[in-house]
Amino acid sequence: MWRDILPNAWESILSRIRAFEYSQKNAVLVPVAALGVGGVLLCWLRSGHKMKTIDMGDGWWGSGERPLKGKEDTSIRPFKIETSDKEIEDLHQRLDRFRFTPHVEGAAFHYGFNSTYLRKVVAYWRNQFDWRKQVEVLNKYPHFHTTIEGIDIHFIHVKPSYVPHGRAVRPLLMVHGWPGSFYEFYKIIPLLTAPAKHGLNEGDVVFEVICPSIPGYGFSEAPHQREFDSIATARIFHKLMNRLGFKEYYIQGGDWGSRITTNMAQMLPQSVKGLHLNLVFIARQSLGRLICIMLGAYVPWLVGFSREDARRFYPFMQKNVYDVLRESGYMHIQATKPDTAGCGLNDSPVGLAAYILEKFSTWTDKSFLYHDDGGLESKYSLDELLTNVMIYWVTSTIVSSMRYYKENFSKDPDLSAHNRVGVYVPTGIAAFPQEIVHVPRAWTKDVYKNIITYTYMPRGGHFAAFEEPKLLAQDIIQFVQKVEQL
Repeated sequence: MWRDILPNAWESILSRIRAFEYSQKNAVLVPVAALGVGGVLLCWLRSGHKMKTIDMGDGWWGSGERPLKGKEDTSIRPFKIETSDKEIEDLHQRLDRFRFTPHVEGAAFHYGFNSTYLRKVVAYWRNQFDWRKQVEVLNKYPHFHTTIEGIDIHFIHVKPSYVPHGRAVRPLLMVHGWPGSFYEFYKIIPLLTAPAKHGLNEGDVVFEVICPSIPGYGFSEAPHQREFDSIATARIFHKLMNRLGFKEYYIQGGDWGSRITTNMAQMLPQSVKGLHLNLVFIARQSLGRLICIMLGAYVPWLVGFSREDARRFYPFMQKNVYDVLRESGYMHIQATKPDTAGCGLNDSPVGLAAYILEKFSTWTDKSFLYHDDGGLESKYSLDELLTNVMIYWVTSTIVSSMRYYKENFSKDPDLSAHNRVGVYVPTGIAAFPQEIVHVPRAWTKDVYKNIITYTYMPRGGHFAAFEEPKLLAQDIIQFVQKVEQL
């Protein structure tokens, strides 16, 4: 009997020992395995959410081949705008030869620039507009040139004349668009460099403002090579800020300036302390977006729209299709064969003024379409409007500025390719009610992942800094104050 019992008992004891050893191993192995799996999962999640950036790359836009030897001239050279009797006489002769085209009765600005009102503008331009005086106005801020990637870059750099004790001076790069220029910022610059003097003394932020001209615009040299797009511009402007000694800075833009500064934030987020925009490009098309549009008209809250979003966004077809088609004919020309139309504009100051100033009408307020004078003088003076036109005229840059559309749209027809790279720097958006299109805040989050402020501005349109400088300055200051507190 014992022979039968002892082996069985011994086997039972051994099996329990093995079971105990196995449980002890599990006690160690299971947590280790869990930690291993968790670590792998965490790495996978982090890699999936790793901040993507646009490759900075490099470029050469000068004439001919890039020199193999020698470093680029990195000097920053003072620049002054000048004019001459010959330049003014040539302009006057061309204005005197203006061929009037009778307008269609009752057309207002529905056919473009009203030719009867154009007659008044040309008469003022010829007999009252003082270009020499406006050159003095332009020269009131310091201008500079510097050579980057083979072309001369023009910019103004305005520092505060007085910094109150305890105030921090923040560099702010502001970028214009088409058909604007650095001159758009002349009214907002004093509000940012001396905010207390203009009743904007909230917080403790004062700016020094840098406003470059996009290459091919105004006094910046036009690229001599093809494919100069917003990425190349973003890289050049980063190099400009670095050359000025800034390692970290705020950036602001509308129109092409919005695209360029967004690319800057996507390219070197570590250099961009904050991004402020008064226009955003969001062009994503999907079934979900279509459903969102349909539901938003009836239950906006269900798709993340505010009441103000719904008011500005609907009726959808009118505001986002018909209005856009009416206002974007120029874009198709400039994105395909800009030189053809451009050569006529470059030869005729009247044609140039009509082409540019028509945008300052309906892009400022859509209702100006129904005004015989395009509502232009209700928001701007003729001196201001013609000064912007003259910047294009005296530099012969209308063609090169129009080519910017060709270079960007030929690569990215709906300007959405870079939207796959999220913007993670602190972002502020000022949504003006008369902007060409309204982008709801819920949609801006597709690209801008760190929105600090989104403001429904009470009035104003596309040329925010030119039209409503105080409103835009207030929004920029409030945005920067919040970023500084992060």
